[in-house]
Amino acid sequence: MTTYVALRVGGETYAVSVASVQELVLVQPLTHVPTMPACIRGLMNLRGTVVPVIDLARQLGLGDTPVALQTCVVIIEALGGGVRSTMGVLANDVRDVVQIASENITPPPAFGSRFPPSYVAGVARLAGEYVLILDLAKILSAEELLAATAMAASS
Repeated sequence: MTTYVALRVGGETYAVSVASVQELVLVQPLTHVPTMPACIRGLMNLRGTVVPVIDLARQLGLGDTPVALQTCVVIIEALGGGVRSTMGVLANDVRDVVQIASENITPPPAFGSRFPPSYVAGVARLAGEYVLILDLAKILSAEELLAATAMAASS
């Protein structure tokens, strides 16, 4: 059994490995930085540490995450170029912490996804609906963040 955090992004429920999650915090005022990739909504102060906050919906091509009462930031530690850095992922809300047996996780379908298949680690059924298990390390890699910015700039 592996533990996942089920969260809502862009109106859909997704799961991410709890091993990648440090903590959950309510969204705080963000400082916009004009030169950052478009998916980075801004910077926040987390107990004296400056943390970039990525809008996961924007990075997945699902539009912007509206900030509301339940909007939260999932704090993760990302590894990029051999360097660990703390990042925040903006989500509509966190649904639950769930355990999923590996035999209940199937490979992602080869078609029908709105974003690159490499972003999806698998598919599982939770509370009567299928959820995609996201690979946050891949989605939040420096290469992917810059590629998404370049693609948005060219369109």
